[in-house]
Amino acid sequence: MPIKIAVYGKGGIGKSTISANLSAALAEGGHSVLQIGCDPKHDSTRLLLGGKIPRTVLQYIRETLPEERRPEEIVYRGFGNVACTEAGGPEPGVGCAGRGIITTFELLEDLGISPDLFDITLYDVLGDVVCGGFAVPIRGEYADAVYIITSGEYLSLYAANNILRGVKNFTAARNRVAGIVFNARNVPDEEERVNRFAGAVRLPIVARIPRSAAFGRAEKESCTLIERYPDTGEAGLFRSLAGHAKRVMAQEAGTLHPALPLDDDDLERIVLSRNDPRPANKFVFTDRKTGADRKCISPSVKKKRPLFGCAFGGAVSVTALVTDAATVMHCPRSCSLMIDEKLVTTAYHAALRTGHAAGAGISDRLVNTDMTDEDFIFGGEKRLTATLESEIENGYRTLFVVTACPPGLIGDDIDRVATAVVARHPDVRIVPVKVDGNLVGDGLQGRMDAYKAAASLIAPATSRTGKKLVNIIAERWGSAHAENEFAILRDLLGRLGIMVNCRFLGSTDTGSIVRFNDASLNLPAEMDETMDAIKTMVAPVSDVPFLDLPLPTGFAQTKEWLMAVAEKFGEEEKARQVIAAEEGKYRQRIGELRPHFEGRTLLISTYPRSFDWICDLAGDLGMEIKKAGITYSPFAEDFASRYAGRFAIEKDYTVQKRSEDIRAMKPDLLLFTYPALRSDDQVKSAPIPYSPGTGFCAGIVQAERWLLRIRHSCTEGWKADGEDPA
Repeated sequence: MPIKIAVYGKGGIGKSTISANLSAALAEGGHSVLQIGCDPKHDSTRLLLGGKIPRTVLQYIRETLPEERRPEEIVYRGFGNVACTEAGGPEPGVGCAGRGIITTFELLEDLGISPDLFDITLYDVLGDVVCGGFAVPIRGEYADAVYIITSGEYLSLYAANNILRGVKNFTAARNRVAGIVFNARNVPDEEERVNRFAGAVRLPIVARIPRSAAFGRAEKESCTLIERYPDTGEAGLFRSLAGHAKRVMAQEAGTLHPALPLDDDDLERIVLSRNDPRPANKFVFTDRKTGADRKCISPSVKKKRPLFGCAFGGAVSVTALVTDAATVMHCPRSCSLMIDEKLVTTAYHAALRTGHAAGAGISDRLVNTDMTDEDFIFGGEKRLTATLESEIENGYRTLFVVTACPPGLIGDDIDRVATAVVARHPDVRIVPVKVDGNLVGDGLQGRMDAYKAAASLIAPATSRTGKKLVNIIAERWGSAHAENEFAILRDLLGRLGIMVNCRFLGSTDTGSIVRFNDASLNLPAEMDETMDAIKTMVAPVSDVPFLDLPLPTGFAQTKEWLMAVAEKFGEEEKARQVIAAEEGKYRQRIGELRPHFEGRTLLISTYPRSFDWICDLAGDLGMEIKKAGITYSPFAEDFASRYAGRFAIEKDYTVQKRSEDIRAMKPDLLLFTYPALRSDDQVKSAPIPYSPGTGFCAGIVQAERWLLRIRHSCTEGWKADGEDPA
């Protein structure tokens, strides 16, 4: 039966020399052998090939189109007809060599280079089991047996123990460890240490390779001992090791053993004969990051709860709103397609439903680096550089670079790329947003990080212009009505003689962000964790105060908000005139709707966000609120209401509890956000919009929708088809 053998051990312990000599000894014994070097140094098969370093699989992949690839171009004939191939890897410090191993194995399989073609396939694997890529050869479908190479040095034995941990992780069901190959370094107490370790993990030492000048002579002549010095005692040791491999191949009883790794304390005690391990004392930091220096964390990340969306998507949704900046998405095409489609669809729906082209030109400003599997191996920095240069040539002078998961996994240095590109284009600003997809957190975390990146564009505060200017902070993202709501807001402010300086970040330009400090007041869209984070982020670069009220929905909130803004600018009289003019319109429309709502009952099921506008509106319509249930939200945790105490408010509200309340209370109307109703929830309902609107009459628009729901049956008519009308 063909057998697959993996040779593992600490880097520099002599795996390649032992692997090459073992392959040569097996070939000398009449076996067909395939040796696969799984090390970016690609020198595993050098002694079998007379010192020649072959073209690597990964180099071949980079240079050859898939349809032109041939197996004979990456497999070389070595001493004893040993088939030799090298995986190779990226340049030191870039990309992911582990991913390269996976890709190598996939290509070998695609080209038909199967272990079934050889008596023995030998994998020579880099160092310790450092990641999933280098662990591939010890997975169940690959290696049948694992030899562990070690000396008596502590770190070598530490690596050997970690390899046993990796084997155990993949193969708890069957024995796969063939034994230990002791490659001596002639350090003090070496043999005793290896013996103690082998005894503790219950593995045989199947070969003891002495420190010998013969290896150096063979190395100098680029040959294995089996080929150049076949009559030496050292060559005989490899023939003995080959004999052991043959017994493993013949499935002799007792040749394979379970992986029984030691814990770290036992390893130190056994190998170093140390019985009094020192306790680990924690280092005490006296100078900690505080306030604006610390990273702002979203609720889901902070509490380690399920992530809602990814940080990459959240960040792009913010940076894409800067109308004169390119957002370079450093990611595979699939990642960019997901968020691009969402943003473009939102813009299309906004134009279709409201006439306002929200996010106009977004598709032109979004560009992706189109990372491929090759970039995951060799690094994506060159591709990112080329994309940035292309967008600069297209005329962009501000570019956000937002990273998805792959650049974070492989360690692309975004700052280095940005610095190099800016050095060639001094008039360009490149703003990295290193959110690395889900590695950083959820969509809200990405939005927070994007706001912080955008804040780096704000120019230092100088003297105020004296103009009545405000900044609008963190408008609700994803609403098709965003531009319509902004138009209403701008009109209200304009009636007080106040202009909008910057939408941080709505549909805005970099010039507005730079002039952020020209404003005298910041108007927060909502009072939530995002707003708290933004206040912290801009504090080091701006002293513009924040209003302590969110953007208003409905008459009561808009009245309070308008007066509060007016007081900041000394325009109270103008505000009172606006309120008086709007109140008449509002009362007239409420009067028309009230007969349809008066005396009806209402049940509310929502996220932990303010619903006071609903309560204000329900009161004006003469409705009775029976209860409000607050469900979990990935966007916010804190909840407060002016109506607390006037009716029951229950937190941690479940779907089951809501269904029970529907049956018990029989409300005339249920208002809810999420989750959806159950099929047996017989109640008339309406959704609470994510963005309910801004201004005096925003609530009226919602009430008109409630009325449509109340007038319709909560049971679909088709369910009565065929029933006797009587």
